[in-house]
Amino acid sequence: MSEEPLNRDDDLQEDVRDTADDTESTLDEAGDKIKAGAKAMRNKIKDPDKDMGTEYNKEKIKEEVKDY
Repeated sequence: MSEEPLNRDDDLQEDVRDTADDTESTLDEAGDKIKAGAKAMRNKIKDPDKDMGTEYNKEKIKEEVKDY
């Protein structure tokens, strides 16, 4: 029986692509969270009686919907 090397070039390239895709997805999610937080803060400044957590969740949903 012949065994193939564990780190063949095509496997390594696939791993690199997967890592790049995961990184892109993570950065997109982080960007959405930052935008949602900034918008929630803006809403809180406009109306101090608003709940920051509720505003954040509303804005986060809006950001997630934009991605689709």
